[in-house]
Amino acid sequence: MDNLLLPIVIPGAVGLLVLFLPARMRALHLLLGIGGALATFGAGALLIDTRGAVSWPWMDLGGLQLDFALKMDAFSSWAVAFTGLMAVLTAAYGAGWFRGKGGAPGRYYAWLLLATAGACGVLLADNLLLLVLFWELVTLMLFLLAATGREEGAPGAAKAFGVLGLGDMALLVGVVLIGLDRTWSISELAASPLIADQASYVLMYVLLLVAAMAKAGAMPLHSWIPTMATGTHASVMAFLPGAVDKILGIYLLARISLDWFVPGDGLRLAVMTIGALTILGAVFMAMIQHDLRRLLSFHAVSQVGYMLLGIGTGTIIGVVGGLFHMLNNAIYKACLFLGAGSIERETGTMDLGRLGGLVRVMPLTFGAMFVAALAISGIPPLNGFASKWLIYEACVAAEMPLFLIAALFGSALTLASFVKVLHSVFWGPKPTEMDGVREGGGGIGMPLAMVTLAGLCILLGVFAAWPLDNYIGPAVGLEAGGAVTGAATLEGNPAAWSDVDGTEPVDRPYPLGTLEPLLLTGLLAVGVLVLLLLAHAGQMRMRRVRPVFVGGQPFDRDENRFPGTEFYRTVQDLPAVGPALRLGASGQLDPYEAAQRAGTPAVRVLRRLHSGLVRDYLFWCLLGIAVVIAVLIGS
Repeated sequence: MDNLLLPIVIPGAVGLLVLFLPARMRALHLLLGIGGALATFGAGALLIDTRGAVSWPWMDLGGLQLDFALKMDAFSSWAVAFTGLMAVLTAAYGAGWFRGKGGAPGRYYAWLLLATAGACGVLLADNLLLLVLFWELVTLMLFLLAATGREEGAPGAAKAFGVLGLGDMALLVGVVLIGLDRTWSISELAASPLIADQASYVLMYVLLLVAAMAKAGAMPLHSWIPTMATGTHASVMAFLPGAVDKILGIYLLARISLDWFVPGDGLRLAVMTIGALTILGAVFMAMIQHDLRRLLSFHAVSQVGYMLLGIGTGTIIGVVGGLFHMLNNAIYKACLFLGAGSIERETGTMDLGRLGGLVRVMPLTFGAMFVAALAISGIPPLNGFASKWLIYEACVAAEMPLFLIAALFGSALTLASFVKVLHSVFWGPKPTEMDGVREGGGGIGMPLAMVTLAGLCILLGVFAAWPLDNYIGPAVGLEAGGAVTGAATLEGNPAAWSDVDGTEPVDRPYPLGTLEPLLLTGLLAVGVLVLLLLAHAGQMRMRRVRPVFVGGQPFDRDENRFPGTEFYRTVQDLPAVGPALRLGASGQLDPYEAAQRAGTPAVRVLRRLHSGLVRDYLFWCLLGIAVVIAVLIGS
């Protein structure tokens, strides 16, 4: 068996095995689930830096050609391994989540492994139709995972399937148009990309862009993520909408923008505009949420905007920044979702108004979420800052100052939003109903996954040059030792500001920004050490602690709490922002909800036609056959 098949065959075969095992064999489900994920990660890790291709003909019907063709390039060589790593952490976390709740359900691990197989298939596919098949498998597994284990997950699963179904339909139509016009081979298409200077090629690009936006969750095709977040498990949100779906959506965007098409300035500007609107629109929605899962889901949407913004600039530094942010976002967003799941498991609620004071009783969860919150907010020296820095510079390189302002403003609002989260959950006064909360009920799997992800946030920020030089840079054609490398984007190399296709000359009259993560980390470490010494010196003075009385009565901490839900209420009163937020919260700006309202009359008519009588159904079948025959005769 060719090694390129292993990341697909291993999780696929183990997932099917788990699916058909008896439900009572829960320990074996757990063993196979984590073992299959580990084997997938191992197979992907062995293929890092590998280049190769395999192909087996499947079907050739005139212009329709489906080959089981796989190819490992600089992008997929690390993306496959990273997908396997996320599967391992999610599987380990899931074991802790279900501990004491009936064991480890087999279907959860079966769908998880099959989704991993589909994601690896998308990243390795070298045939457009094969890519669509694996893409559909991931969508199906998302639906099944979202509906597993919780009755309230059904509406979110249905909405996700509907929105993603629209994107998948756009992908299929776009792929068929490309295949019939040019080729079904992705390698051949990349060797001779389509120049999007005529209406047909622009249509193909837009169709694939819609598919990428739906999968990644960019506005306005984002609403399935917050809807699904309120009803499904945190580990599902961390793995698919938080990580893998973002990777696949941005993977497709990068492919169509760098390899398959040569988009014009108008298409690039459209992608950047969608990115900026996604950053600001989603972060404003996040600020007014009171449910932790919905708040995190809107931030997951907002971060997609940075990826679109970077890739949309078309510059080397922007594309590198967008892909690096894709990787970083998957890490810190998964950490935040897993942290939320830990909080829900121990407290039984996601309502920010009912939480507070958990920093001492859930220190590992707090530490992991604190690091991830700083990372998503773009605070140095964490990974989110490194990738956002590149995107900021890309906006300058593309001479788009308004988009730079949008990106900076979005980061500031993200930080403000997570101040609300940290206060509400960890720093604020603890309600009396939380007095019995303790960490550790889920065993070692849950904290291990969260701490690992938090550690990656630190490592990929402090040593950002390493992934940029070895993985992200080569994915866009910047080989180590070349004139421009991945690390050169951090060093202010003027060549990194040129267009990724090399057509735009570099002539910048202003100074270039330079980021040295190691030096920055050292300076920050010294500053923190000084701050800690000053704080310790201040605590050396004698202090006395006495009960608090108000009006002669003991202070009631429940009645006098100031929950974080009171933060930023005034945002809803802003002249332009407030009405837009209310429209967004009511679903008036949601295309899915609009389609539901428009289709309601037709659904009512169709329901009346479903009488339940066999003769009526036979009549409609015969009528349909007659119509088809008439059309065929007429043509």
